[in-house]
Amino acid sequence: MLKIVTASEMQDIDQSAIKKYRIPGLVLMENAGIGVASLMHRKITALNTKKVMVIAGRGNNGGDGFVIARHLHNAGVKVEILLLGKRSQLKSDARTHADIAFKMKLPLHEVSESNLNSNNHSLRHCHVIVDAIFGTGLTKPAGGLYQKVIKKINSAGKFVVSVDIPSGIPSDSGQLMGPHVQAHLTAALGLMKRSHLLYPAAGAMGEVAVLDISIPSQAVASQKIKIKLLEEPDIQAWLPKRAANTHKGDYGHTLVVGGSRGKGGAAGLAALAALKAGAGLVTLAVPESCHHSLEFNPLEAMSVPLAETKSGNLSLQALDTLIEHTQGKSSLAIGPGLSTEAATIDLLRHYLPQVECPMVIDADGLNCLAQETTILSELQGPIILTPHPKELSRLSGSPVKEILEHRLEAAADFAQTHSVILLLKGAHTLIAHPDGNVWINPTGNPGMATAGSGDVLTGIIAGLLSQGLEAIPAAATGAYLHGLAGDLYAAQYGEASLTSSDLVANLAKSIQQVIN
Repeated sequence: MLKIVTASEMQDIDQSAIKKYRIPGLVLMENAGIGVASLMHRKITALNTKKVMVIAGRGNNGGDGFVIARHLHNAGVKVEILLLGKRSQLKSDARTHADIAFKMKLPLHEVSESNLNSNNHSLRHCHVIVDAIFGTGLTKPAGGLYQKVIKKINSAGKFVVSVDIPSGIPSDSGQLMGPHVQAHLTAALGLMKRSHLLYPAAGAMGEVAVLDISIPSQAVASQKIKIKLLEEPDIQAWLPKRAANTHKGDYGHTLVVGGSRGKGGAAGLAALAALKAGAGLVTLAVPESCHHSLEFNPLEAMSVPLAETKSGNLSLQALDTLIEHTQGKSSLAIGPGLSTEAATIDLLRHYLPQVECPMVIDADGLNCLAQETTILSELQGPIILTPHPKELSRLSGSPVKEILEHRLEAAADFAQTHSVILLLKGAHTLIAHPDGNVWINPTGNPGMATAGSGDVLTGIIAGLLSQGLEAIPAAATGAYLHGLAGDLYAAQYGEASLTSSDLVANLAKSIQQVIN
């Protein structure tokens, strides 16, 4: 898995490389520039036939830009440099690389607000713009000359390559704080930063490529980095393996509790997803009025009718039957289609503290908890909560807007406060552990914003828990496979027509892709 750093963590790593391991900053800058130039040759067709405009700021990001320009020039690419300021204002390594470019007689224009418009011709007649204005240190909105240049970059209609982060975007969050470059390709130097993955900032990155600039691995390991990006080898290592001499009992028994009048399909989707994820046995526990329609849907699941209210929702009278059928189960999935009637909340208040197996709580299970948050402190087994931002708002009391603006902090804080695994759904789903570690899932697409998608995820995670996975591997693997199933469908048919049944149908393909 890839480690995701803050600006401060990246600065400490850089300084460790320079001071402890004696790698000059000049060398790191050279490595960065070579890496970006090489990336451009790989990603941009016939780059040697195109004109590249490097727009350099006065800091280290601008220094990277001078190195990029030099190596492109040496490779036969027509290149020009716009320096936002004067060469005399540059310091240290950036000044050294600027001086090299100057001595090589690369076209270099010093730009100020007064002569900015006279350089419009250069922007109009280039094919590629390299954004080397700001790096990870930006803490306030771009103003003055920088704001004007950023607007010109975005309106030029050229292919834009950003060095480390699109200029104008802070590195530590997904927030947009002012004018920013909209990139087609972003070269993350050394390590990914939080804004590469957190929306809406992630939407400005285009394709993100992580470049090795030869920072010692020990310098990275010395930092206690808590945010990580899931990768396919991680999921491959976690996926349950099957021996030849096994039977269905070896792969656990998942109990799915959910359904209500008009919402029985949610529980059925979760049950089928648990089976597709590898659970050996699945039992559906649903209100009596749902039982007939779900007794054969899915065919492979067993089912139990439970006492219900006049509205067709689970009632407290179902408690004894529910406890009886929970005995010996390997995992519990509760919430899909459940309802939030007072009688159902009362049932959960008495039932959940008696459950000893690992559990996944989703949908109306979460909404019931939001009205009885004290239940959380009484639960026994490993607990995975899978809210979307609005459900987390109900659970935590924090406004949805605040959660969306601070997704990492919201997920981590709730997980730590309540000692649960918190899976916060959305673009790049987050999985937070009570110890402060957070994993980011890279799979999934907007087509998955469809009815029942969360029910499928709940079933997948419960099915993985049944097979003996610990809570974090189960939640992370479930999120990855769920998103990959959506990606495989979208690659063939597009996003708009994607349904939750398609996610279940493509789950086997997603598992097979990871295995292979």
